[in-house]
Amino acid sequence: VDLTGPALQRPDTDATRERPFRVSLAEPGVLDNLSLQPTPRVAPAPGQVEIAVEAAGLNFINVLSAMGIYPGMPNGVGPLGLECAGTVTAVGQGVHELAPGDEVLAIAYDSLGSHAHADARLVVRKPKALSFTEAATLPIVFVTAWYGLRRLAQLQPGERVLIHSATGGVGLAAIQIAQMVGAEVFATAGSPEKR
Repeated sequence: VDLTGPALQRPDTDATRERPFRVSLAEPGVLDNLSLQPTPRVAPAPGQVEIAVEAAGLNFINVLSAMGIYPGMPNGVGPLGLECAGTVTAVGQGVHELAPGDEVLAIAYDSLGSHAHADARLVVRKPKALSFTEAATLPIVFVTAWYGLRRLAQLQPGERVLIHSATGGVGLAAIQIAQMVGAEVFATAGSPEKR
């Protein structure tokens, strides 16, 4: 079941397997200005892991960045890629819970590329039942829904929650979290088909 939307799979060519790359934006405003650019690999900093990216989740923020209209960012361009799934290739000093070879999903800035660095606290092992593509679509929506419902609202069993746009990625994650807690869900959707 596709809970959150599209994911971009790693291009499978000899060139992309051999040379590290990152999606780059020559000039914001036109999606055709996105291209793959060679990028050097660097060792992860203390507390970080390096991930060979197999799939990256695509979010509305990626579109805003590519269009140059991401609020609060210089020139309206933020990170290209916020979440990914792949295999750990290196760990920084102080990282003991993850090791090279671990299949993971992560919140990782600039993860539209062959490799990404992530804070180890934002990386978890990928459940074997999920493909890399499925796993790449989960981190942002579930962290957003969990933070809102459990951390801020402290949603409890038997409470009621209204979830707007419940058929979107965050909405679907929020429904699952609310049901897990035992809350009563009221939901909205933008079209008869979605309802």
